[in-house]
Amino acid sequence: MEPEISLFNNDELLILMQKKLRLKQADDYDYRVATLYAVKAVIAYMDGMEQCQRIGNEQGDIDEWDDIVLHGAANATIHCQVKRQMGNFSNDEPIRGLKTTGENKGELKNLTALDSAFEKLSKHFAKPVSERDGSKKFRLAIPNANIQIKKNLTIVQLRAVCTEWSKAGANVEGFSKAGNPTETVRNWLSSWCDFSTNEAMFECLRALEICEHGDEDRIDGDCCSSLMDWYSSTDAVRREVRDFLVMNASSEQSITPRMIACKIEQYVRQHKRAWARYNMVNPLEWEVSGTLSGHGTDIEFPERVVDRLWEPSEDRSYELQFGHKCNGEPSCSLQLSLMRLALHVAPGVSVSASGVDGWHAMVAQTVRKTLGHSEDELSALRWTNWGSTPTPADHRKLRMTSLVDGEASQLSMRMTALTWKNVKNRVSVKISQGQSSEVRDAIEALWLEWQDEINADIMLQQELLTDMLYAKSEGSLIIGVLRSGLRTVFLIADALVMLLHLAIASDATDRNWRNFGNGLSVRAVALLYWAGSNQQAEDLRRFFDDDDRSQRAEFLGKETARVLVLPQARSSVSAIYGKTLADGRDGGDSIAEPRTPTMIVTHSQEYKDALGQKTIASLKDFLAKALQGREAQRALHIDMLTMENPNAD
Repeated sequence: MEPEISLFNNDELLILMQKKLRLKQADDYDYRVATLYAVKAVIAYMDGMEQCQRIGNEQGDIDEWDDIVLHGAANATIHCQVKRQMGNFSNDEPIRGLKTTGENKGELKNLTALDSAFEKLSKHFAKPVSERDGSKKFRLAIPNANIQIKKNLTIVQLRAVCTEWSKAGANVEGFSKAGNPTETVRNWLSSWCDFSTNEAMFECLRALEICEHGDEDRIDGDCCSSLMDWYSSTDAVRREVRDFLVMNASSEQSITPRMIACKIEQYVRQHKRAWARYNMVNPLEWEVSGTLSGHGTDIEFPERVVDRLWEPSEDRSYELQFGHKCNGEPSCSLQLSLMRLALHVAPGVSVSASGVDGWHAMVAQTVRKTLGHSEDELSALRWTNWGSTPTPADHRKLRMTSLVDGEASQLSMRMTALTWKNVKNRVSVKISQGQSSEVRDAIEALWLEWQDEINADIMLQQELLTDMLYAKSEGSLIIGVLRSGLRTVFLIADALVMLLHLAIASDATDRNWRNFGNGLSVRAVALLYWAGSNQQAEDLRRFFDDDDRSQRAEFLGKETARVLVLPQARSSVSAIYGKTLADGRDGGDSIAEPRTPTMIVTHSQEYKDALGQKTIASLKDFLAKALQGREAQRALHIDMLTMENPNAD
């Protein structure tokens, strides 16, 4: 077999192999630097901040400054030139000379790779600002800054000059007259890099940053250090990110931090915070972004957001962010749904808002200072102020009323479903904890019927929850909508248990939920605290029990149900029906108010005594006495009016 004939001698072959190795090392170094930038972008994204919106390569419009392109970084595009330069670039003078030997003697000396890169920048900065295609910055990424560009000019000195002329107050006039090292940089740029004006050099240096990244091991270590707080198995994550960049390298497409985060999602530390952000550009345009729902294409799907914020995993931390200020009444349906979402987040879930004081004031005004279960619940919300950052590139836009309303509806329906689920569980627990009796058996059977009926209709669930959490004298039904959620589950559950007791004690033949509530005209107002009617100055107090006669009269005068159930009130039947009779002509039941309920039931001692007997008969007797008390009051009041007016018909 004849030996292969090489076209190169040993020295030439060695040189070729060395060049190939250097190219391979340079390519590897580029990807390591790109991996570091990608990692930092992902960490910023996970923190709800932003370092850049997209990462690309070989797609800039400036030759040689497209090794890495960071789009949307601080409202600019950063064009990166990566140089794995381990030794000096050149030992030539800063002013370009001629070749003194060889066949090209007398020609200008050859440019180094760095000279060539800055020559490309000279062409860019020679253009008028209007033709430079947006705001651009330039980054020179190298292992070591203590290397020579030309004789008596190092990268360290170039970086110092950039810093000096980027300061506030720096101007072209001062730059053009400055001595060394600025003078040496001017000579290099004008002589070797074809810059023709001081203005162009000044603008270039102000747009330039120099990053010293060290060797490959240091870059890998910096990647792992950046990942450590958010991810486990940091070196494995680093390799995943690098492989993802290599696999998806394209001169046409760019990669977003969310795409990378999706690839490494399984490594996220369990205790780290995920977030959802809603930003209202105007009432017809919203931006939705975040990491609550993972990092796939379904960006913050409404049901997933509600699930995460209301029923979070024990080993994860979550945050709801509002990127817009709110200094007035809610202007659209989505604002109301988001208020409800924020008011009922689970313990441990954070809420932050731009202009948080405005949000606090608006929420307090809309729900009239309370959700109904305590007098200090709104002051204990602990929402924090959110520092404004741009919306990430990966976000959903809602740009039509139908889309905004659809988002609000999906959030609302999911919140209603979770609230109802928790109410059901609480009622079932309360029933199961009761002592065995005919009462427990009866309400348990009826509760199963009610559940089946209500489970089948999400709108019925919403109606039930909302109607119990506001008094008609408070005004808008929106108050009840916002109050219904996880924080008020126990109020609704208590009301349902009381309604079950009344239902089995009633003489109704059809006790399904709709018939009992609407057909028999029964309504429960489940509030424990309120701030009075919308005609009164807001004064937080215990609902009904702490109201005076005129406040009760105003409340009752707006209620149209025949039977009014107040599960959190403790006033006795005699107090309700007898208290105001002693006040004379203006007390008691006014025949001028025909809509006043014919029966009011509270969690009074009489009610508790009837329950204590554990018989349906005792509950029936309680209801009969409550109705008799009302009728006696009406009769007595009419008698008083007749005696004061003996000529009355």
